[in-house]
Amino acid sequence: MGYPPILKVVRAGVTESIHHGAICVSDNKGNIISSWGMPDQITFLRSSAKPFQALPLLESGASKTYELSAQELALICASHSGTEKHVALAESIQEKIGITENDLQCGTHQPFDRAAALKLKIENRQPSPNHHNCSGKHSG
Repeated sequence: MGYPPILKVVRAGVTESIHHGAICVSDNKGNIISSWGMPDQITFLRSSAKPFQALPLLESGASKTYELSAQELALICASHSGTEKHVALAESIQEKIGITENDLQCGTHQPFDRAAALKLKIENRQPSPNHHNCSGKHSG
């Protein structure tokens, strides 16, 4: 059984995309208040948890203390594709808070961005932890 459509994006009268999924709103005891689709479907938050994981950084005032930019906060709250800009943002966060990419526990993988991955290959370089799609969250 697949997920039902929950959102249709229409541009200039043409359906651009249809997104499938499930929505469930519950109270703090787990009682379902409202739902659409399959509210009992078990799934993992994975990267969609990143904005919630960034809340202590914002609520504690640390983001202001370290003068994190809107772009840096966006990288902390999202996955990225390992472009040079993404790596530079991760490095900027790390410099501001006094850590290096060696302090991250996200590991490494090839950049998802094909051009960035090709550039590493051409330069005979291995990806670093800052190329990992979660390096922003781990830096935050």
